[in-house]
Order: sequence, then C-alpha cells, then structure tokens
Amino acid sequence: MKKTIIFLIVVSLFSCKESKENNDQKNTFLDTSIVHRKAVFSNLTPNYYLKGKAEKQSIEDLMLKYKVPGLRIVFVDKGKISWSKNYGYANLKDSIKVDEKTVFTGASLGKPITAMAALKLVEQGILDLDEDVNKKLKGWKVPINEFTKKEKVTVRRLIGHTSGFNRYYGPNYMPYETIPTIEQTLRGEQLSKHPAAKLVAVPGSKYIYSNPGYLILEKLLEDVTDKKFESVIDELVFKPSKMKTSSFVQPIPERLLTTKATGYSENLQPQPYNIITFKAAGGIWTTPDDLARFTYTLLNDHAKGTHKLISQDMTNKVFNKGGNLEKLGFTLLNWNNDVDDIAFRHTGQNYGFTSVIFGSVNKEQAVIIMANGVNTEDLFNHIQRAVAKEYNWDYFQPTEYEFFDIGDKNLNGYAGQYDWKNHFVVITNEHNVLFIQIDNERHQLIPVDENTFLAPDISLLIIFPKKLGGNLIFLDRNGDYSRVSKSHQ
Repeated sequence: MKKTIIFLIVVSLFSCKESKENNDQKNTFLDTSIVHRKAVFSNLTPNYYLKGKAEKQSIEDLMLKYKVPGLRIVFVDKGKISWSKNYGYANLKDSIKVDEKTVFTGASLGKPITAMAALKLVEQGILDLDEDVNKKLKGWKVPINEFTKKEKVTVRRLIGHTSGFNRYYGPNYMPYETIPTIEQTLRGEQLSKHPAAKLVAVPGSKYIYSNPGYLILEKLLEDVTDKKFESVIDELVFKPSKMKTSSFVQPIPERLLTTKATGYSENLQPQPYNIITFKAAGGIWTTPDDLARFTYTLLNDHAKGTHKLISQDMTNKVFNKGGNLEKLGFTLLNWNNDVDDIAFRHTGQNYGFTSVIFGSVNKEQAVIIMANGVNTEDLFNHIQRAVAKEYNWDYFQPTEYEFFDIGDKNLNGYAGQYDWKNHFVVITNEHNVLFIQIDNERHQLIPVDENTFLAPDISLLIIFPKKLGGNLIFLDRNGDYSRVSKSHQ
C-alpha cells in the first residue's frame, strides 16, 4: 500500500508537465503575467549561493523531495489575481488533481481574517481596541490574578498575540464526537479535550503566539453581535471580499466537502477528517483564490481607501512600521530602514495541511500557497524568494556571493566544536581550507568575505567574530538567525 501511494505521488507530480499551462489554457498568447510566472518557476534558488553555481530546482523536484502530494499557488497584483498554478493531487487514492476549486484547511490563515472582522467592529464603535475585554464578554471572563492587576486583556492584545495567554493548541475532534462549547473549552471542563486557557504573562508585556487568545476573540465577536462567529465573518469579511468558497462552519459544509483535499502526513499517510473547535485560531476551510481575494481587498483598502473591509486609517495600523508588539493581523518585516516598503506574512499549519500568505504592501502584490502536505517550509521559501526576485521586492530576495580570496590568513582559530540546534557540529582547518561536520554530513566552507563563509550545498552562511572567542552567526537555508558558541569540553 505504501509503495502504491509513493508511486502515485511520483506519477502525479510528473504528470503535471502534461498540462503545464493548466490555469491559462484560455490564453492564446504569452501575456505579461505568464512571462512573470514562467520566470518565477525557472528561478527557484537557494537562499545563499555562489555566483554562477546556484542549484536551481523545480517545484516538482521539491515536492518529490519533501513528499508533498499537491498544492496551488495564486499571485495577486494590484487588485486582481494575476496568475495561478496547480501541482499534484488533492487525493492520492482516487487520483483527484488539485484545481482552482480544491478546498484546503487554512489553519492559522483564519487569524488575519478574524482580526479584520474585529477591527471592523472597532470602527463601528461596537468594540474598542484598548478596552478591557471583560467589559464585553458574557458567560466567561478573563481570570483576575497577579497578571491582570494593572494591565488588562484587550482586543489589540488578543489580535497581536500580546494578551499574555499561553500558546497552547491541542487535539481536534472526530465527526462522531460531541463538540464542547466555547465556554467549556476556555474553562477546560466537561466535553473539552483542552486545558483551561491560561494567562502566563502580564498583558502587553511580551509576544506569545496564542491560539487560546483567538478563541477568546471568537467569543467576544459572538457576545457583542449576538450572532454566531461564522455569521459575523460572512458579513464582515467573506461577502465584501467575494469569498464564496470559504467557511468557518464546523463540521465543513457539504458544498465544500465534495472538493476538500485530503491532508497527508510526512510519510504520505492520509489524515482523517477532523473538526476544529478553535475556529478563529485555525478552523477555516478555503481556497487559495478566496484568500487571494481577501488579500487584494485589504491591499486595496490600504492603497486606494476603498473601505470594503476596514478604513485606510485602520489599515495603517495593520501595516505599520512598529515592532513585534504592534502586530494587528500579520507578521511584518520592515527591518530595512532604507526602504519604505513593508513585507507581510502569515502561515498556517494543521494536520496534513500547510499554507502561507506573503506579500509587499507598497507593490500591492502577494502570493498565496496552500498544500495538502506538511514538510513545506523549504519549498514555500524557494517560491517566496523567486517571486521577490522576479518582482524586485525589498525583502525575501536570495543573496548571491562570490569567492573571496583570504590569502594566507590563519584559520586555526575558527576550528572547534560548536553548539547549534542540538546538532553535533565540528569545524576543521585542513591545509587552510575549512570544513564543517554537521552530525553525519560534511561540507566545505567557501570564503565569501573577510570573516564570512558559505557551505553552498546546504545554503548555510557562517559569520565568524572579528575577535576570537566571540559567538558565530549561523544563517540557515531559510534565513533563520542563530548565535553559536564553542563547546566547552
């Protein structure tokens, strides 16, 4: 059975090439969007690479490598869907291909949608960004304890993950199980599989990504409108954005169930269909195209003041130059003080599904990717970099290096054993050439600057301190930053 599944995925991915223009068959000429799309998919490069030696891979190659059954990519450009592309299968067993109607579990991509609904209620005067939510909550209240003596839980803090509530997200429910109420889940009682929502920090003091925080926001939206959460979202977000194939209803509505993809584990085992009780935090059923409509509607509100979701003034709070404690729906990347642009990003992951929205505010562009596989970080980042390079975004672009001649510089001080993410790491100097051993893999380090070396085959950048004894900086293939010290033996 396992061999059959793996065979199916191999056949499925390479069969994509039979219909490589599958979303643009109506086009009889190569318009600009298709030229851009082809350029993106022919330029999937590592994050850091040597000039002229970048190992370019195809999406099919990366899907095979990471065992991702299927995905759909949609690109948004100035208020419209510019291009899209399907790969692989929504269901391996029945050989059902991914297409524009395929419904995925959007997981945490429901959070920015929930956030926009809450911000709309703020603009309507129904909610206040900075008021104690206990003034509006009914039937359940934020606990009064040492954390809330001076600071309170507010809408701003719930949206931005600074409410002080824990990160917890637990098991889902099978269709035959009885579903607890929101109050039962928040209290951790009776039918709930989850412990009570717990405050672990003073509200406003630190960033803690919190699913319970969004469950509280879900309840707040119901309490102030006297409507079901999914009805509030339909009215305030789905209808204005023309999202016709999305729902927070649990279990999934029949109209969406017929085209829902099957989620798969890392070893390509199908995940059973399950019900998500943290609706606002991770319960959205949707398509990449619907998320694209939401994204460009919000970008239009920001750039043109169309006010379909929220006002331009409110979008300035969503897309701001603030720090981590100022998030109102997305992770914002604006570390480059020399540019005005702001990049925005949000990811989603649930049993068998992963997804991402990332884009450029100033260019009014974004990419939405949804997959029915879980090991997708490297694949998504390859696409992200290719898009950023093709459309000249100020963020996400890969970095090209050239060989740097260090002459007869003594490299002995760089050698040693290092602690990095629980890996066994040893750097050796062999005839003035550095090598790095990571667990059971060995790679040559190529000098690309005075104190900077690159392991090109794994796209790992290492910056040594100018003075011996300091920490090294490791930048891995996804750009993750780590300070690394020598082991003391």
